[in-house]
Amino acid sequence: MKKSHLLAVWMIAAVWPAWAQEKTVPKPSGTILAPPRVFITVVRPEHYEHVLRGAQQTVQWTRTADIGRPTIEIWKGEAVVQSYPLVTAEGPISRRYRWTWNVPATTATGGDYRVKVISENGRASDFSEYFSVVASKIEISMPRYGSHYRRGSLMTIHFTCYNVTQNLRVYPLNFSNYPIATDISPSTTYVDWPTAGTSPDGEVWMPLSGRIVVSTMDGSVYAESHVFTIDD
Repeated sequence: MKKSHLLAVWMIAAVWPAWAQEKTVPKPSGTILAPPRVFITVVRPEHYEHVLRGAQQTVQWTRTADIGRPTIEIWKGEAVVQSYPLVTAEGPISRRYRWTWNVPATTATGGDYRVKVISENGRASDFSEYFSVVASKIEISMPRYGSHYRRGSLMTIHFTCYNVTQNLRVYPLNFSNYPIATDISPSTTYVDWPTAGTSPDGEVWMPLSGRIVVSTMDGSVYAESHVFTIDD
């Protein structure tokens, strides 16, 4: 055998164990998982909620993982009008985190506002529904959501007025021609409806579920209660 052939055989024999060993090294098992995506959902302010300027408003959100200290932005239309970086949130309470917005008294009124919550690293964010900033407001605390009243029984309607100067009228939603009370002072805190579910003359029966409306006499400031149920 020629020397060149012997040299080739010797080189193959020399590298064969290393090549064979490299091919038999087991590959790592298992799957490398990417970090989970973080989602934020802003749940308050709610759809078309009325936020009183110069007062306090709770901003609430849920999240699927830690977002650090978020930045809160207040948007009007397509522009940021207020920004609160790296706020400290409270919670969770019922899986919701919350932060109190001190609404400046100089905030312009309008119905095209949204809140945006942004994670500390900027990778996750969410907008609230549209809501309104108002100069005057009526809040109805009773009837509460899901309350039941027997038709013809007594319902007491509780409400509070903020910066309201006109007198008020109270009536069942869609039955403004059958008011429960009219021309009452905004300093009034409650009105009784002694025949819940019926008109004052007893001729009109309201639907089994409904809402109460409290508004100024001209309708410029307006509020609806939660849905309640009339039991026959």
